[in-house]
Amino acid sequence: MQSGFLHQMRTEVISDSWTGRIMIAVLCLVIGSIGGVLTAGVSPVAGIGVAMGLLVGLAMLVSTQIGMLGFIAVAYLLPFAVMPVPIGGVKPTFLDATLTVLLAVWLLRLLASPGERLVLTPLDAPVLIFLGLAITSFLFGAYSVSPEVLRFFLKTINSILLYFSVTNCLRTRQQLRQVFLAAMFAALAAALIGVIFYLLPSQTSVRILGMLRPFGYYVGGASLRYIAGTQTLRATGTAVDPNVLGGMLVLGLPLVMGQIFASDRLLRRCYAIPMAGFMLVGLLLTFSRGALVGTVAALLFLGTIRYRWLWAVLALFVVALYVSPPGEIVVGHLESGLRMQDQAAAMRLGEYKDAIRLISQYPWFGVGFGEAPSIDLYVATSSIYLLMAEEMGLIGLGAFLLTLAIFFIHCFRSLGQVKATGLQTIQVGAMASVFGALTAGLVDHYFFNIEFPHTVALFWLFVGLAMVATRLGRQTPTA
Repeated sequence: MQSGFLHQMRTEVISDSWTGRIMIAVLCLVIGSIGGVLTAGVSPVAGIGVAMGLLVGLAMLVSTQIGMLGFIAVAYLLPFAVMPVPIGGVKPTFLDATLTVLLAVWLLRLLASPGERLVLTPLDAPVLIFLGLAITSFLFGAYSVSPEVLRFFLKTINSILLYFSVTNCLRTRQQLRQVFLAAMFAALAAALIGVIFYLLPSQTSVRILGMLRPFGYYVGGASLRYIAGTQTLRATGTAVDPNVLGGMLVLGLPLVMGQIFASDRLLRRCYAIPMAGFMLVGLLLTFSRGALVGTVAALLFLGTIRYRWLWAVLALFVVALYVSPPGEIVVGHLESGLRMQDQAAAMRLGEYKDAIRLISQYPWFGVGFGEAPSIDLYVATSSIYLLMAEEMGLIGLGAFLLTLAIFFIHCFRSLGQVKATGLQTIQVGAMASVFGALTAGLVDHYFFNIEFPHTVALFWLFVGLAMVATRLGRQTPTA
């Protein structure tokens, strides 16, 4: 018996007419030719990558579900990969292409199909207001904006707009389950890549990453990251930054932990337990203090509102950290940060002081997303809240906090109305992921930093997943 996804592929992508078959054959021939030329002229990796990308791109044009799954794979596995072939003189990233095509296909279907209704949620207006304030702050500071900053700002807007794509494209329980599973397995894959590269000899890791050079990945000694002032290597994988990899796992780990304790699981416990173990190892090897605190907060959230046994698991985890030799490094790094005793923690403290000084001078709409207007000020701090206040002012920060307050109030009020336990698992898991991200954001910036559009998009993906699970859980089951 075919799954819903295979059935969707067959009905939406494959045509039974001779004309459709001929068109598919011609397109495959063209794509194969492009891949062959790139293989011969650039590298086999570039040829295969572009050919696969074009095939996925064609599938995305007819199926938003494929676009959603493609985005998750790119965001977790190749977030900074650019297309080897320029389009109009610019090499967009695969992430840009995926988000743009997904949004465009949904909007075109909405306009072209009379039966396609717009799905409205309580967060639509707050998110649009937040976007409007971001654009306003950008225009106020446009005098200090470079073409590069403009490009990254547009990427960030595109990433936030993913929320609307999620809430409008995921209309059935089957679609929601597929995306939920994809998020778990993509996070697992990112963790495994990070662990493997960490365990391999450094030069071997650099050499393997060198295969991604045609896709714009920086290759060299700088791809190896260490704890500041030490020779302790940190796991990065293809995420480039260990803190970013940690943040991506903050979002994914609560989903898998929920599968271990839920009564109605999408994954068997025998699969979920080793998945959670590998992801936890990947998280610890990043030595990201913000990500570790965010993950603990997410699991405490999950244990408090749904799975009480998680408290016991967390207690055992803390004990294991203190008594195991590898755990001592993690605990020592965490304690030195809390006591402001190491270089990175001291830099963060200085950033916070400078950020408060800047916000006090430009409190309402911030200084925009470019350079600070004064040479004795700068826009950079390891906190999404302070960074948001610097760039968008207290009004922008207030709009963001109000949006998330509405999100949690709406989801909490609906907890008792979501009767299907499978949807409860998705709803609560996504809520825990968002809570963990907001906690990690107290001491890190990647969930609102224009240089990391993939983590911005992932954050709004999980907000959207919780809202979709809430909406579907309150409806009469149809799919």
